Amino acid sequence: MTRKTPLVRLAWITALATLAPSVAGAADGPWALCGPPLTPAPLGDPAKRDDPDTPTEVDAGAVRYDQGRYVLTGGAVIRRADRKVTAERMEYRTDPERVSASGDVHYEEAGAVVTADEARMNLDADTGRFSAVTYRVDAGHLQGDASRAERLGPERARYYDVRLSTCNPGEEVWWLHAGTVTIDQEENQGTATNAWLSVADVPVFYSPWLRFPVGSERLTGFLAPSIGQSSDGGFQVSTPWYWNIAPNRDATITPTYYTKRGLMLGGEFRYLEPWAAGEVHGTYLPNDSAYGDDRWLVQQHHRFAAGKHFSGELEQRRVSDDDYLDDFDTGFNDGDFSSSERNLESYARASWSTEDWQVTADAQDWQTIDPTVSPRNEPYARQPRVSFDYRPLITDMPLDVSFEAEAVDFYHPYPDQRVTGQRFDMKPRLALPLRSLAYHFEPAVSWRYTSYQLDDPDGTSRSPDRSVPIYSVDTGLNFVRDTSWFGHNMTQTLEPRMFYLYVPERNQDDLPTFDTDASDLSYSQLFREERFSGPDRVGDANQLSLGVTSRLLDQNTGRNYLRFSAGQIFYFDDREVTLDGSDDTEERSDYFTELRLNLPLGLSSTINYSWDEADFGNHDLYSRVRWNNGGPLLLNVSYRDRSGEGRNPLEQAETSFALSVSPRWSVLGGWNQDLLDKETDERFIGLEYESCCYAIRAVYQATQDNAPGDNLENQILLQFALKGLGGLGDTIPQFFENAVPGYKARPGY
Repeated sequence: MTRKTPLVRLAWITALATLAPSVAGAADGPWALCGPPLTPAPLGDPAKRDDPDTPTEVDAGAVRYDQGRYVLTGGAVIRRADRKVTAERMEYRTDPERVSASGDVHYEEAGAVVTADEARMNLDADTGRFSAVTYRVDAGHLQGDASRAERLGPERARYYDVRLSTCNPGEEVWWLHAGTVTIDQEENQGTATNAWLSVADVPVFYSPWLRFPVGSERLTGFLAPSIGQSSDGGFQVSTPWYWNIAPNRDATITPTYYTKRGLMLGGEFRYLEPWAAGEVHGTYLPNDSAYGDDRWLVQQHHRFAAGKHFSGELEQRRVSDDDYLDDFDTGFNDGDFSSSERNLESYARASWSTEDWQVTADAQDWQTIDPTVSPRNEPYARQPRVSFDYRPLITDMPLDVSFEAEAVDFYHPYPDQRVTGQRFDMKPRLALPLRSLAYHFEPAVSWRYTSYQLDDPDGTSRSPDRSVPIYSVDTGLNFVRDTSWFGHNMTQTLEPRMFYLYVPERNQDDLPTFDTDASDLSYSQLFREERFSGPDRVGDANQLSLGVTSRLLDQNTGRNYLRFSAGQIFYFDDREVTLDGSDDTEERSDYFTELRLNLPLGLSSTINYSWDEADFGNHDLYSRVRWNNGGPLLLNVSYRDRSGEGRNPLEQAETSFALSVSPRWSVLGGWNQDLLDKETDERFIGLEYESCCYAIRAVYQATQDNAPGDNLENQILLQFALKGLGGLGDTIPQFFENAVPGYKARPGY
């Protein structure tokens, strides 16, 4: 018998729904290996649950009314939209309003199924009790059971003798057990007592009390620990504790024990305000057993903004000693430090800007942590610098106008060995850009003036200056034609370019080089007015740069499949200004070429190659090839070879890969070799196994942290990740992403 009537006014359906949160199906993403969803397909449209026109259907073998109660027997069924409740017997009382059901009580909705042996609900008090509960929820792939459950109010429920897992039913590798679990949906949190975790029926973790988030809310408490082994620190274990101070502020305190060094305390604080954001990170290890002294690290980065015009930034990076990064940086952390760094920069910056101009004040300091660097070769610090930059976006003239100026006070920790002092530099510039789709023509003139107030190591003072005009003409053409490649309609371009530069020679022998180096030449550098990185030197020039670029573009998507460029500089006069004081008498520069490929089948490549026309043996090659077509193999190969007169020779090869052997097994690896010294700089091999509800990752890494010839530092890291609960450490996926360019860790752990 079927009746379309609001017999129980949906109260029964609403009561059971509190035990099974409404969710969408989740049989993809991290749960793709689990097979079909835990729950059947929805019976109806979830969007119609609250529609007053949606009927409530009641079906039962028999319905009778007896002294204020309705009794449904013979397989009672209540349906509304996607929700359905079934039981052998249901009873509904009107005063007080109560519902009870017994005999294979079953509730389902889109994405959730709950069963119980018996259920009783007080609808007036919004409370109830359920016995022998089992549940399956697609979101998070959760399933488990409880001996009984109590509804304590509209937003609270308590479960007893609870088991929970994200494994498929009947295939549970792990269970989370608890004596009691209380869920408070108003506070978005839950608590568990007498909680313990079992893996393969073996208890591995116990806590008398746990608090955990319900939904995406963050809560204070312990995070999953991590374990590892390294030749430098021995066995290590970390147990981070998370402190949710406020919705926009949190902190993590991480004690880490090293068997060879002792106990290190690490901490991180983060904040986000409407006007500021930042992070503070630090570590402290008292009396390192292997080093014999205290070890510490400090890093903080803050960003500020006030209104549309003012902004600021502060960063500090410091370590206790020269060996800290070699001893503790293993490539597995996600900080901004690297063991290859030799100078750590700290700075503060404040800017006021409008659409056309910007004023900036900043100060800088360095910590040199390379004991092989002599004191006189430590970098200068700007303490402080004030700069002004004017570049109007819109003017009434056809000219482009710009003006740059700065004043800097340079500090050096050894003024008795290096010249110190102040520098003022300015550069006004005028240009007349004439541009169209077919060509561009831009003559420009600028004037650079630089003056100094210097203190020499011998105690004398001097005030040198330099004034030099800079003239340039930049012009080029753009030819296009339609073609067809790879079955696609293409546009091929041919873009010849010519750049003339004239800078008269100035004697700059008495000027210091505070922050100026010779820029490495490449194809793009052929068309720049400056060949030095700072204003301490202005290179004299009477030269013409010729280059050509050709591109292959998809007409439908705009994708750039190929770009090839080649060019060279022709010198009409010998160049006199160099950093080492020597003359450059070449008539032509090296040849410079660039090739970029981005082919449809997942093959991409970058090749930069330069070589000299004369017999100096100069050449510089950088090549990188990547294969990533979305299939099981991701492969990166790169090679660098540099040699020639006045150049530090270099020959390196690097490769990395990620191979998905099967949907569950992946192998990752990498190798970085110095071919000149025949030394391995770094190598690693990683293995990853993923099942429906857990993943196991292992990685072995060997790194060359110190000078070539030293023994490699070895480290092994293991991670057992329980999907839905987190894992023993979360550093391996991040390490894989950094070590294998193009690799993305699977989501959802």
